[in-house]
Amino acid sequence: MPQPEFESLRQRLLCAGIAPRHVDRYLGELRDHFDDLVREKIAGGLDRRHAEAEARSRLGDESVLAETMLEQPGMRSLVSRYPWAAFVLGPIAMLVAALAATLAIEIAVLTLVSQVYRNPSHLPPPAWFITMVGFWNATPSLVAPVAIAGVVYFVGLRQRMSMRWVLLGAVIACTLGAFQQLTFSDNGYHGELSLVSGLMPPFSRGVFLEGVVRATVNLTVAAGFAWALSRRGVRFSRFSGA
Repeated sequence: MPQPEFESLRQRLLCAGIAPRHVDRYLGELRDHFDDLVREKIAGGLDRRHAEAEARSRLGDESVLAETMLEQPGMRSLVSRYPWAAFVLGPIAMLVAALAATLAIEIAVLTLVSQVYRNPSHLPPPAWFITMVGFWNATPSLVAPVAIAGVVYFVGLRQRMSMRWVLLGAVIACTLGAFQQLTFSDNGYHGELSLVSGLMPPFSRGVFLEGVVRATVNLTVAAGFAWALSRRGVRFSRFSGA
């Protein structure tokens, strides 16, 4: 009998909300204890097969082993205790951080360019430069939301959270991020970097419709990622409640 993997115990503890780091440490301790018991039984005259069987029996039933952790409320992860914070406030905070980082980097780069290239003839920037800036400005509305949805999937899978919470977090990231539009224009005399939200007044029909298109793209990519996970046999363990 090989050293037990305790996989069913792992799933049971994770589904109960025990933090993964506590689960890993606990199972490691159980394996070490198992090895100690095997050595003790072999030293007492048993062959290895019987020693391993006796050691597994001495460890106790899985329900008893699980109860040892479940009766300690402090072992539950913050994500399990406060799913609304992890899957509602978390994606929003990450979107704000992504938007702030994008703006800060762009302002720094544009400032550096303006100091290096004085542009005495007041010529507008070349098309390739405007295109590059446009691609960069798409980061908070297209790249970041999908990346955040990926983080939400990872956390949800690792913590065995309800699919409802995971899908809510992914939808918030993909939808809310899509309606933030970052634009840059420069006519050679004046450059302007602006941020417009399609969900806040003054409402612009064009900005809103563009946000709908971006949200559709984001959600499609996120759904495709979830489908790819399911094809690989990855499943969320809990489908109701937190």
